[in-house]
Amino acid sequence: MDNNNYRNEHLLLKGLKKGSEAAYDYFFKKYYNELCNYLFAICGNTELAEEIAQQSFINFWDKRKKIEIKKNRLKPYFFRMAYNLFIDSKRNENKKNQFLENLKREAYSEVVELDNVQFEHRLKLVQNEIENLPDQCRKVFLLGKKHGMKYKEISEQLHISVKTVEVHMSKALKRLRTQLTIFL
Repeated sequence: MDNNNYRNEHLLLKGLKKGSEAAYDYFFKKYYNELCNYLFAICGNTELAEEIAQQSFINFWDKRKKIEIKKNRLKPYFFRMAYNLFIDSKRNENKKNQFLENLKREAYSEVVELDNVQFEHRLKLVQNEIENLPDQCRKVFLLGKKHGMKYKEISEQLHISVKTVEVHMSKALKRLRTQLTIFL
C-alpha cells in the first residue's frame, strides 16, 4: 500500500492492525517528534520524553490487534497512552523513592537502636566496674564524680585527708580506665 493512503486514519489503523511495516513506519514518522515535544512539555526532561515516546510506540505495536479506536481518534488515543505511561513512570519513581526513604529510615533507626544498645552495654560495664572498686575508693569516686563534690568536701565527709582523697580518686580512675579499655 502506498504511504499516501495512510493519511487516511482509518486505513492507517487498518494497516497497523494487520502488522504492516509501512503503516508503522508512516505512523512513527508522523507522530514521533510531536509526541516527544508533548512529553517534554509535561516532564521537562528530553531523555525521559524520548524514552516514554519509544515505549509508547512499542506498547501500541504490541496491542495493535486489540485496539478499538473511533474515527479520527488515533492521535488522541495514542497521546493518552503515552501520557499514562508517563504517569506510571512517575508513580514507579515515587514508589522507588519512597522505598529508598523507608530503607534509609530503617537503617538510621537500626543505627540509633544499635547505638543505644551499645551505650546501655557500656554503661552497665562502667557501673559494674565502679561496684568492683574497693569500698573507700568507690565512695570517693562516687562522691566526686556522681555528686560533684570537691576533694575538700569529700575529705570532710569521709573524715580522711585531701591527699588520701586524691590517692583514692587516682586509683579509681586508673583502674576504671584499665578495665574498661579491655571491654570497650
